Amino acid sequence: MTPASDKDALHAYEPVRLGETISYGLGDVGFNMYWAPVSAFIMVYLGDVVGLSLTSIATLLVTMRLVSAFADPVFGAIADRTHTAYGRYRPWFLWLCLPLAAAGILFFSLANAPHDSKLFAAYFGLILLNLIYTGANTAYNALSGVITPDSTQREQIMSLRFGGAFLSAVLITWATPRLVTWAGRGNDALGWQFVMTIYGVIVVGILINLFLHTQERFALTSRPNPNPLRDVRDLFLNRPWVILFLLAGVVMVASMLHTSVAPFYMRSYAGRPDLVINIVMTFTLGLAAGSAVSSLLARVLSRQRWISIMLVVAGLACLGFYFCQPGQIILMFVLQAMSGVAFGTIATLTFAMYADTADYNAWKTGYRATAMTYSMIMLSKKVGAAIAAAIIGWALVDYAGNKAPTPFLLDNIRLLTGLAPAIMAFAGLGIIALYDLSPERVIKLQAQLLGGIRDKAQNH
Repeated sequence: MTPASDKDALHAYEPVRLGETISYGLGDVGFNMYWAPVSAFIMVYLGDVVGLSLTSIATLLVTMRLVSAFADPVFGAIADRTHTAYGRYRPWFLWLCLPLAAAGILFFSLANAPHDSKLFAAYFGLILLNLIYTGANTAYNALSGVITPDSTQREQIMSLRFGGAFLSAVLITWATPRLVTWAGRGNDALGWQFVMTIYGVIVVGILINLFLHTQERFALTSRPNPNPLRDVRDLFLNRPWVILFLLAGVVMVASMLHTSVAPFYMRSYAGRPDLVINIVMTFTLGLAAGSAVSSLLARVLSRQRWISIMLVVAGLACLGFYFCQPGQIILMFVLQAMSGVAFGTIATLTFAMYADTADYNAWKTGYRATAMTYSMIMLSKKVGAAIAAAIIGWALVDYAGNKAPTPFLLDNIRLLTGLAPAIMAFAGLGIIALYDLSPERVIKLQAQLLGGIRDKAQNH
């Protein structure tokens, strides 16, 4: 690898200004304008507004997840091999902002499609939206690894990003159905079309701002591998990355089991259907709080140590749900907040660590594959989410909202909300204990990537 020039090194270690940090963090707010409505309301929209059957919707969602999971590394390979005067990743925000908005409007206009073609239109619209979203989000994730090589700044950027992302998810989830009702005035199909058009305009503005007000400082020091399949091979020979890859899947299974079944827990086990929204919001606010404080926590102990601590907290909180009695409502909310803080902290700190493993991979192989590094992690998370969904579908197959739950069903709900995610969280402890890429080691390898002149850049 050709060492970077003094000028490149000085540029790489320029402080990331607050405006750039905010512009980057706003990116996730824009992506949430699609992720939050689709995650929270897609069953309602496709079932009640478009008129599809639940079986058709379930098959569609499984298909979409599989396509999305395998699209991640494809987009990662493409993004890593993009060459423009504006960088590898930033141009994708400019190229995809209008297609993303158009795809969102198209998908939320399905009620206007002919009845016989609605299912086909739903497949086409949702997969198209998801593919464009995945392409833009892949570039967004990769950008976090090249904005700066400085670990402290990476933590601060991720803290603001995820804190804002989780808070915006709460706000968008709360506001969207109200805006649909207001805009539609009795016509939900029109309401969804109007709201997603407004969201699309906002997203275009956010992504253009993201392109204009961020920089790729650390991408100038290495080149991509000519063969993208070797990127995948190199990642699985990258011990620190493999550990985070496994951890991502395990944590996703744990969090998905807990959060997806928590509403059933409150409705059927605790007997409080009126508190379902509250328990969901409590977890999301906990995620935001955990993300917001993660950069401060990392100043006290290492990221690896904090992840271990938070895995214990998450495991104990989930275990508490398993042993809770139906009437212990306050305790349930305390445990839910604890689990949210723990999972939020883990998500933020691990995202900063993915960039470190990308640097390690570039140092080890001579090729940079930042987008592929993140894309394959997302594949692990999506596979984990699919596994969790399959477990939930199997365990709660007898659930019916209009029938009293059987003792067997209640036991399954307690297991999935409490004991199973606790076991997964504790398993994560054994995985993260194997991680050996220390911040000091990252600094040394970054210095070699930059021609050994990091100290000069820091003292400039």
